[in-house]
Amino acid sequence: MPNNEKEISSFMKCLFAGSIEREMVFPHPQMDKEEAESLKLILESLRQFAADNIDAGEIDRNQEIPAEVIAGLAELGLLGMSIPETYGGYGFSATAYNRVFEEIAGIDASIATTFGGHQSIGLKALLLFGTEEQKKRFLPKLASGEWLAGFALTEPGAGSDAACIKTTAVKDEGSGDYILNGNKIWITNGGIAHYFTVFAKTMVGDAEKISAFAVTRDMEGFASGRKEEKLGIRGSSTTELTFDNVRIPAENLIGPLGKGFKVAMEVLNSGRLGLAAGCIGGIKRLTEMSVDYAKNRKQFNTPIAKFEMIEEKISDMIIDTYVLESMVYLTTALIDRGDIDYSVESAICKVYASEAVWRTASEAMQIAGGIGYSPEYPYERALRDARINLIFEGTNEVLRSFIALAGMQEHGEYLKEVGKALQSPLSQLGVLTDFAFSRIRRTVATERLEDVDAGLRQEVGKFEEYARELNIAVEKVLTKHKKDIINQGFILERLANMAIDLYAMAAVISRLDTALKEYGKEKVSRELQIGKAFCEIAWRRIRRNRRQVEHNSDPLHKSIAENAYESEGYDFDLIS
Repeated sequence: MPNNEKEISSFMKCLFAGSIEREMVFPHPQMDKEEAESLKLILESLRQFAADNIDAGEIDRNQEIPAEVIAGLAELGLLGMSIPETYGGYGFSATAYNRVFEEIAGIDASIATTFGGHQSIGLKALLLFGTEEQKKRFLPKLASGEWLAGFALTEPGAGSDAACIKTTAVKDEGSGDYILNGNKIWITNGGIAHYFTVFAKTMVGDAEKISAFAVTRDMEGFASGRKEEKLGIRGSSTTELTFDNVRIPAENLIGPLGKGFKVAMEVLNSGRLGLAAGCIGGIKRLTEMSVDYAKNRKQFNTPIAKFEMIEEKISDMIIDTYVLESMVYLTTALIDRGDIDYSVESAICKVYASEAVWRTASEAMQIAGGIGYSPEYPYERALRDARINLIFEGTNEVLRSFIALAGMQEHGEYLKEVGKALQSPLSQLGVLTDFAFSRIRRTVATERLEDVDAGLRQEVGKFEEYARELNIAVEKVLTKHKKDIINQGFILERLANMAIDLYAMAAVISRLDTALKEYGKEKVSRELQIGKAFCEIAWRRIRRNRRQVEHNSDPLHKSIAENAYESEGYDFDLIS
């Protein structure tokens, strides 16, 4: 094992490298009691406000959130939950903030999108990287709801590949201001926000690097375009932004000059968890609808809830919800600790959550049958709203590549050291001895997930076994492909899928173990059913992905796709 693995402050990066850092995920976190009481009051107020004032169907039909709804949420203090009390907010932890976000998403996806665009990403750079002067200047208005915020990164030629942005901010040497030119697309809150975190290319020495700026709507040369027509989340404002010689004061630079890419990535790491929490809210609402309909709809004189194929669908919804709660709120607790790299974990939560809510929306419509396809009922709206989550905050394809590559990075660096040591073995005996020891250790044992309740022995055993298999697979593919691993999309997807299921297993085992030790087996029996059912599904998926890392039909799929590109689609016809 590399000597520096214990220094990696990320549970999943350590797992990729062969180390199970138990203390990062055990016990499963519990919210501070005082904050939990405050959270309960906020949730009760939100539910009452929603019941009296929010009509999700009307928001979808009118493609607009009424101004009084936004004002009402602001009056409840929800637009400043993550902002410290010093600047007029509630100062909620990441856990409390995301729990409220979950509730909002269960009420209406368009409101959740607006809410997330404001707090999860729009003003987040200020919280993470802003100066004290910037925070005092902007945050009180953002906390009160007087201003809404937006996050402006995406451009026509730069989606997930943020490094390709073309917007520029050129320094005026006379005044010290920056002159901003360019345009952004698909900006959430683009037509209604007053404050934006905008990313632009700047010159740092002789190199072009990305920097982040605070930009307000009242700056001359700023304009937003018409509201985009969208498949779902129709009530949210999505527009283009244009910047025509917008003069930005030097004091509006957020973070160091040229460090905007780091700012953007840190913000998106946090934003992905908000999205994942929102998906939990959507799944819970859809599950309630599906259970109610299945119990009351009869076929052949029997409630369809009794049919096993319907029971399977309901069971899957419950399992996904439990797993997501376990993962998301474990990860928010890592944020609240403040000393953990949670970038891989947040990407894992986003991928799992977005795909789970999409599955749930589809299955809810299936359970509802014909009425599910009608706009008179909420199922088709839920399906439309759910689809964006697989694209938002980085597409799931890009995030799977990120999960695998970021997870392998430290191990790749270590293998590079081993390669150098092999060229000079006498001077690098320490590195080679360490490598040999890690190889020997893997043949006789594996790292253990110690001190877990005996009732979870099978689940723990499978987790340990496949954590070891992930590490072995990583070493094999890095040894074989070296730097070209970045181009091995089939392999990256499988490694990412292994990692996703392993993190989910760790979160579920942690939650069950903590509950068993606090409440005992009898009171946790239903949770045990859910957790054990998931772990059985998960380790079998991991095993399949592990086998297909080396034994697969990838060359056939690659050839078929390349032929389709050449022939511009499907060029066979039975009658030709």
